[in-house]
Amino acid sequence: MGHSLLGTLPRTKEWNDVVRLVSDGADVAQVAGKTLVAAQKALGTTKSDAGFGEAIYLLAQIALAGKTKDAAAHLESLGVDIHKDYSTADLTTALSAAVNRRMEARGLRTDWGEMARTALVSAITKKLAENGERLFTGSRQAFNAELGGLHREKDFGALGRAFFGKMTKRFLNYFLTKTLGTQVGEERGFPTRREYREFRKSMRTHCEEAAKIVEKFSGQWLKKQLKDHGGVSREAAERFGAHAIRKMQLELAARAGRYAN
Repeated sequence: MGHSLLGTLPRTKEWNDVVRLVSDGADVAQVAGKTLVAAQKALGTTKSDAGFGEAIYLLAQIALAGKTKDAAAHLESLGVDIHKDYSTADLTTALSAAVNRRMEARGLRTDWGEMARTALVSAITKKLAENGERLFTGSRQAFNAELGGLHREKDFGALGRAFFGKMTKRFLNYFLTKTLGTQVGEERGFPTRREYREFRKSMRTHCEEAAKIVEKFSGQWLKKQLKDHGGVSREAAERFGAHAIRKMQLELAARAGRYAN
């Protein structure tokens, strides 16, 4: 099976602007916005990426599972093989494996798909932890109960926000990591390692805050899908994912503009 890289950004004017902003100690919002501009081509691959599409589809199916009599059985029917412990760890391992199988079936593993897979696992783990779900031990009954409310507009909105916030952070870090590492030292963007770590932390917070733009959208989208279709198809999930990514792009660009000179 092949592996497709998003690639390194070329030495275009746009990427040179990113490097300059980092070296000048610019605000996180500006750096994030410029990075997205420089990475437009790579970001455009999301629409046809098998891993991303599967992650979005499973995100919706987890919420829909809670509406059934047996959430575990619903997920198992989709190839998400939950083991007997019915814990968060079991669920996230099964989700990760399902995304991997989808990529293998298409014959191509991509960096974008890997980011989507890890964002899905992180978002589900975060949401279930907030609900008090036990990480390592559980029962089928408790498992079903924990997924029971994820189809509600507010809950799925929060889940969508977590997923797209984490996805965006991973995307930006993918391109920024090498550049950020070269900017640590005297008379550089980050005079100390502490400032470098603070910048990375601020970037994470920035992406999480920007993802607020897709929270209401996510919840309303699932509500409409249930009302109009009674479920979610792969095609509908992929369209939702592409639209949400576009909303994130616009929000990050707007935030960058508010800090521009």
